[in-house]
Amino acid sequence: MTGVDSGLGREAAVDLGAFRSNVALLAARAVGGPLVIDMTADAYGHGLVRLARAAVESGADILSVRDQADADAIAEARIGIDVHCWQTRRFAVPPAGSGIAAFGFGMELTDGAPDGVVPVMRVSAPVLSVKRVPEGHGVSYGFVYRTPKETTLALVPLGYADGLPRAATGSGRMAVGGTQFPVVGRIAMDQVVLDVGDAPIAPGDRAVAFGAGLDGEPTAADWAAATRSTAGEILARIGRRVPRRYIDREASR
Repeated sequence: MTGVDSGLGREAAVDLGAFRSNVALLAARAVGGPLVIDMTADAYGHGLVRLARAAVESGADILSVRDQADADAIAEARIGIDVHCWQTRRFAVPPAGSGIAAFGFGMELTDGAPDGVVPVMRVSAPVLSVKRVPEGHGVSYGFVYRTPKETTLALVPLGYADGLPRAATGSGRMAVGGTQFPVVGRIAMDQVVLDVGDAPIAPGDRAVAFGAGLDGEPTAADWAAATRSTAGEILARIGRRVPRRYIDREASR
C-alpha cells in the first residue's frame, strides 16, 4: 500500500534499514525454532510486499498473516517463504511469533520492545497555517478546548480519516522542530490543531505525529498510552490517504 497523494504533504516514512536490522536482531536471538514475523494488516500499515521481502532478506523463516488475500499477495510477489495464514490453517501448536517487535514495539503497553529494536514508521505532515489568538479562544468542534492565555495555534492536515485516534483529543502530542506540543480541541476528520505557545513555528514546518523518538518526537507507544490502546493499533490505523515513502539506504549504495 503506497497511499494516494493528496497534495497536502502527509507522509508515512518507512525505514527499511531499521526494519531489516530489527529482523536480523530477532533472528540472531531466535532459539529452538523458526523466526515468525507477523505481517498482519498490510504489515501493520507499513506495506505488505515491501516488508515481506525485507523480512526474508534479513533472516525471517516464516511470515504470518490473518487472511488469504495477504497470503496470495506474498505468493504472487514470488518472495519464496512459507506463509502461515490463520484464516485457512489450523495448528496443533501455533507457531511462536515475534509480535510486533520487528516494527519496533511490544504487543501491549506493559510489554517493552526487545532491546535494540527501533520503530520503523514516521508519520508527519507540514503545518498549513498558524494563527495568533487571544485568551479564551475556542478550538475545533464544540470548543471543548479554550486557550488559557494568548497563544499561537498551528493547523496540521492529519485527522482521524488518516488514522489518528479521535480518542487522543486532549491527550495526543506532536513535535515540530524537535519540540512536542499538545493536540488541542477535537481531532477532526482531516486536521488537528496544536497549541505551540510562543514558539516560532511557520507554515511548511514539519509536524511529526510519531516516529522513532530519537529527535524529540512522540512514538506510536506514546499515542497508545494516550488512548489506552496498543502501538500495533496505532500503526495499523494509518490509512491510504497517507502516502508511504520507503527509505532504503542499502539499495542506494
